[in-house]
Amino acid sequence: MIEPIQIWRFDEAPEELRTLSSHGGDEDWLALIPPQLTDKWRAWLEPAFGCGNVSEHAYPLLPGWKVLIGAHA
Repeated sequence: MIEPIQIWRFDEAPEELRTLSSHGGDEDWLALIPPQLTDKWRAWLEPAFGCGNVSEHAYPLLPGWKVLIGAHA
């Protein structure tokens, strides 16, 4: 079974995920990507949410999962 991608408005995302950001306050959204979809998210997630910068982070509590943070600057 493939786990779903979870997406939040940045200010509503879990604190342990928000602390990964290095954008400095211009964050718009945060997504948690399961291992099976880490190579497939870009085709639809970036165009759907449109933003100036998307950072990608490993999530140490769930090996293989990625945290994406979209920011407008």
